[in-house]
Amino acid sequence: MSRFLVVGAGIIGAAIAERLTARGEEVVVVDGGLVAGGATAASFGWINASFYADEAHFRLRREGLRAWRRVSERTGVRGVSWTGTLTWEGDLDAQEAALYELGYEVTRLDGKSLSYLEPALRKPPDAALAFHLEGVGEPQQVTQGLMDRAVAAGAQLILGQRVRSLLAGDDAVVGVETDAGLLPADHVILATGTGTSDLLAPLGLDLPMLDRPADMVVTAPAPSMLGHILVTEEREIRQDKAGRFWLPSNPRHQVVTGAVEAFHQEQITQRSLDVLMRTVVVDEPRVEQLIRAKRPVPGDGLPVVGETGIGGLTVAVMHSGVTLAALVGELVAHEIEGEASEMLAPYRLARFQKG
Repeated sequence: MSRFLVVGAGIIGAAIAERLTARGEEVVVVDGGLVAGGATAASFGWINASFYADEAHFRLRREGLRAWRRVSERTGVRGVSWTGTLTWEGDLDAQEAALYELGYEVTRLDGKSLSYLEPALRKPPDAALAFHLEGVGEPQQVTQGLMDRAVAAGAQLILGQRVRSLLAGDDAVVGVETDAGLLPADHVILATGTGTSDLLAPLGLDLPMLDRPADMVVTAPAPSMLGHILVTEEREIRQDKAGRFWLPSNPRHQVVTGAVEAFHQEQITQRSLDVLMRTVVVDEPRVEQLIRAKRPVPGDGLPVVGETGIGGLTVAVMHSGVTLAALVGELVAHEIEGEASEMLAPYRLARFQKG
């Protein structure tokens, strides 16, 4: 039996570990922090295919939604709910036409219908689009649930132990060096987000990353008033089952190209609360958490998944990790065992290598 070492205990690492252990493999997961830390903890949690870069990326994300339904049914992991999304951001006509052409389920709503669906809206727009297939994966709950299943199936979880470098043999990676010593492996999988570039560079592999904040404002619980994810002209908003509102700090949080605003802590919280109160009829909310991290966004904004050109080494780094985690867990496990995926062909690390 091969020994698989998954570096990173966020949602991508947890999904890969769960899938490998479900297939009977020996798995070790190592992370310098805790389960569901880093970018996972600061994730908005939106599972969607309505934001995409091109047709191949749309189809990857669309399959990501299907994968979450498969994983939820197979594992019983809690924290995934299919709330649907309501959006009135940008050119609705163009967005509706493009998604209709791709075969995605879209419904056009007028202001009255929108008010009926979300009566707590302060000033409903005249028109919106509804994406009924979309939902939420509560990032920390889902990650912990997947990791718990992996451990119950035999995975070893090592937390608080930072991986300092990869160990390369004559023609393959054979393990990692941690703060506490060496960990051998037959195959290493990097689900290390923004830390991936530093691990790959000594092997001569280049992975440029964009600098993108993942600041998330989470309010104290309030009475339940929103049933959908909202994508407004200013910000994305959702309310979880405990009544907390989740508010990304940056407008157009899903878009990974272009300029990104950098705010101080006081600006982040106040601007987010201002948007919430302009959008929803709610008593003045109190901030419970401000979670600050960096989104793991490769240089062209697209995922990097799969083989690296070096034996025994796989990489899985991407924005929209919540949308893609279940699918990436499936596909990485398949590929490691010899089942190549055409769906991942556009997302190999090779595209960034020179020469």
